[in-house]
Formats: sequence, structure tokens, C-alpha cells
Amino acid sequence: MTRFDLATIGEAALRLSVPAGERFETAPSFDAALVGAEANVATALASLGWRATWASALPDSPFGRRVVRSLSSFGLDLSAVATVPGGRLGNHFVEYGSAPRPTRVHFDRAGSTFAQMSVADVAWDVLLDTRILHLTGISAAVSPTSLEIVEHAAQEAARRGVTVSFDVNYRARLWDVETAAARLAPVLTSAQILFCSRRDAAALFDVHGSAPEVAARLADRFGARYVVVSDSDRAIGAWLDGESRERDVLAVRTVDRLGAGDGLAAGFLHGVLGGDPVFGLDAAVGVAALAMAQRTEQVVTTPEELVAVIAGAGDLDR
Repeated sequence: MTRFDLATIGEAALRLSVPAGERFETAPSFDAALVGAEANVATALASLGWRATWASALPDSPFGRRVVRSLSSFGLDLSAVATVPGGRLGNHFVEYGSAPRPTRVHFDRAGSTFAQMSVADVAWDVLLDTRILHLTGISAAVSPTSLEIVEHAAQEAARRGVTVSFDVNYRARLWDVETAAARLAPVLTSAQILFCSRRDAAALFDVHGSAPEVAARLADRFGARYVVVSDSDRAIGAWLDGESRERDVLAVRTVDRLGAGDGLAAGFLHGVLGGDPVFGLDAAVGVAALAMAQRTEQVVTTPEELVAVIAGAGDLDR
């Protein structure tokens, strides 16, 4: 029996957001929260009762200890987290927009402790003692050494028979389309579970069509068993064991959109871990909706609440 149901590795940062309606240039204060795509997935799954671990490198500082305190409160195993004296934690600055102004995100992550982490620094025997290893294109883009970690993780997991889950999660501010496509394509051939937005599929891999069509074409190209394709606020498409599927997104009064894609990935993985990937599509839209309906990016929920959300239980706790 493996030690974990899900393991993941990635960067954590502090998200400093100005109150809604304020601007970076004039805001009198910032709200602090934790951000990290892989950590978001792991915490959601831990909330849903799965054994999850997150690996990274954190500075030996009050900021690094804040990350540990926050993630451990979700029940995450952090035994594969390296602590580095003198390191720094990256920052994300967020300015929430409303039409006609978009939400703006400014990254200040250069030289972070995770960006300097190498393959030799990873506790591989901990990270790979798992049913599923979840990786993302965000960590692959942080630095040349983090890309090497992601590439090695996918290869070593495949060699050990660990199921690889990969979220393309392309970020134009971290690398260009051509570089991302060239470096991610070989990694994706190791993934049995693949997440990709319809927009990223078109930009990086020249794959077009409806969300279900894109899912099928990505499955054919990279050989994944399960592919889930998001399409902004429209229905998600999927390819599950040779069958096309589609799910409408849930109606939600959006509080904070950031982290919704990680919620979608966590929900689907919840279904896969439970042996029901078809239910995973329902859980995917459910956890994504919960992510948008709360502040901060780490979803706090329970299996019972998720089932109620999927069923459309309404907004009164009776």
C-alpha cells in the first residue's frame, strides 16, 4: 500500500490582494493569503479525506513558517518540504477588476527558494510513494531547475508505475508559447490524466474544436487515459477511457475566481481516487464552483458538502 493517495510538488507564494475596487497605486492595505497551484489541489483533496503530501523548498523565515502553518492546518503531509536558510518566498500581487477593468496579477517571484531547488534536493522516496503524482506547467516554467524537477518527476513516476496527472496551466508571463509547447509536450506523454484549457490547447498544441473534441484530440496526441478540458465559463469536455463526456459548469456568485482551475483538477482527481472518473466530472465542476464562491485559493469543504453542491441543494442551511 502506498503512503499517499496524492503527492505533488510546486512553489508556494504569498498572495497580497488589494480590496475589491481599489487600485495598486492607491490601496491603503493588502490582504495576505497563500497561493500555489499544486498546494491548492492537495489541500482540496485533503479536505475531501484523501492522504496528500506537498513537496517544495521554503525559506527558513516567518514567511516560510506561515506556509507550513497554513498547509499543515489542512492535514497535508509536509515531510518532503525542504527548509533553506536565507531563502525568499515569492509574492503575487492581485488587483481585482470589474468590467470594463480586468483583474491584474503582478508576480514578484524571481530568485525564490523553490526556483533554486534542484533535482537532488527532492525527497523522491517520499514524493513517489503515492497513487497519483500531480504536476503543473506553472512549476515547469518557474526556472530551468524547476523544469528539470518536473521532467524528472514525470519520468521517474512513470518508471515506478505511479499515475501521473498533469495540468498544462500555461502562464504567458512565465514563458513564451513556443518554449512551453516544446518543453511540455514530452512530459505530457507520461501523463495518464491531463488537464488543459481549450485556449491553451489551441495556443500551445494547435488543437482546436469544442471542449469534448479538444479532449479527444489531446488524448490521441499524448496517449492520456483521461483528459479534462475547461472552456472559461462554458461546459467542460472530457475524454474518459475512449468516451467523450461533457458537463455544464455550476451557477455561482463569484467571490474570487483565482484557484478555480485547481479546484476543477482536485474535483476530478477526487473521483478518480474513488474509482469513479465519471463522478469526477461532477466533482470537478463542484469544487471549481466552491473555489469561486470563497476568498483565498485553498478550498475548504467536505465530501457531504460537495455532493450537496453537485445536487443543487440551494443556499440555505436547514
